[in-house]
Amino acid sequence: MLELAWSASSVVHGFTDRLGGVSEGRFASLNFGRKWGDDPAAVDENLRRLAAASGFDPRSLRSPRQVHGAAVLRARDWSAAAEADAIWAARDDGAVVVGVLTADCVPVLLVDEEATVVAAIHSGWRSTVAGVVPATIAAISAATSTAPGRLRAAIGPCIEQASFEVGPEVAALFPKERVDWTSYARPHVDLVDVVRSQLIASGVRAERITRVGACTFANPGRYFSFRRDGAGIGQMLSFIGWP
Repeated sequence: MLELAWSASSVVHGFTDRLGGVSEGRFASLNFGRKWGDDPAAVDENLRRLAAASGFDPRSLRSPRQVHGAAVLRARDWSAAAEADAIWAARDDGAVVVGVLTADCVPVLLVDEEATVVAAIHSGWRSTVAGVVPATIAAISAATSTAPGRLRAAIGPCIEQASFEVGPEVAALFPKERVDWTSYARPHVDLVDVVRSQLIASGVRAERITRVGACTFANPGRYFSFRRDGAGIGQMLSFIGWP
């Protein structure tokens, strides 16, 4: 059900897989997405199970409407209609948990050394090109004076380079060294490496970046994958916050 980034932490956090829920069919079984037609009661039960296992109140979850951009939202400004691809919270925002949904896109969790600031980022290829990761770090630093060098980052389950084939027009948007132009019939982008590079360029120290999980596309029994299975499937939740 749950993959953790840090063995010891004063925040609740994790990246879910697709196991241990009650959703059925294309949503089987631990689905947290609601937009493609899963039974709302099943999604509610999946969240209840995750919250019970992780130690947080499911009512405290704050997750924005993701639009594949670079908008960053603070949890205290959240509403059900709020659109953003990153959401963060400070400890004085209360007992909140921030989260994003993915099914191939790159999820990133952030926390500072004292666990006074947390963030959840949805970095699909469009959001990666738009710079949602550096935008989130900049927003946190500006609002809280938290130095990027004090942050820890975790990159969760997502599509990896061997499975992420794109057209040349998309590949051209990324640094050449992050694209394999020769091993396949079409270019393949290493989104994980791009996101890691953005974290480092934003001031996060390389040794504080953890990779969690595996390729979503290549592991159908473990993860949902939009690229593999198309629309109308489940989504996984990446979350972090305070119980």
